[in-house]
Amino acid sequence: MSKQITDNNFWNKFSGVFIGLYNRNKTILTLSAVLFLGFLFLGILTGYFSSNYIGHLLNTYFTLLHESHIQINTLSIFFHNLQAALVAYFGGLIGIIPVGVLSVNGFLYGAFLGYLIHGPIVTSSGVFTPVHFIVYTLPHGILELPGFIIAGAAGFRLTTMVIGVIKSIMRKTPINDHYWKFKDSLILLAIAILLIFIAAIIEANITLSLGNYITGLNLTATGK
Repeated sequence: MSKQITDNNFWNKFSGVFIGLYNRNKTILTLSAVLFLGFLFLGILTGYFSSNYIGHLLNTYFTLLHESHIQINTLSIFFHNLQAALVAYFGGLIGIIPVGVLSVNGFLYGAFLGYLIHGPIVTSSGVFTPVHFIVYTLPHGILELPGFIIAGAAGFRLTTMVIGVIKSIMRKTPINDHYWKFKDSLILLAIAILLIFIAAIIEANITLSLGNYITGLNLTATGK
């Protein structure tokens, strides 16, 4: 009985920490999600209505990836996405960088999807449609995309800390009042990195084979 009470207390405290974290950062998490999803939608529209331009960009992008001979594995995917997450976080020191990271990533996802909605791509393995894109993205994207959004929110929290510290210095009030913002930003970043790492494992080891099984295609990894 005492062990059950102890376990309940642990989980209550554990859940309380995350509920508190969410409540304190609900606004910036919402802002981060709205930015990402807003540019995702903008990317879909651009990819659909400017398919020739987007198609040229995508061909250039995939040609460069193919010629670079990047080895696709868990670590290469993780470090690639980690770079974007860290740029979004540390960029929060000057404010505008998280906006750029979220908007660019959201736009690129959306542009590719919009391009496919305008017309499927014919590959050596078959016809690649928007449904195929979702199938090959969802297994890891369900963690990777929230990871980017949370990393952006961590950067925004860092921005609010910098602004708060500057205001405290100007008003000659204690800067320690803003320590919780720095601590929350680190926790959010840690959660984002964990999600991105798990997503990298899934993308490197599961997504492609699962997508091929579901769609009947035979796509191979040529780059991230």
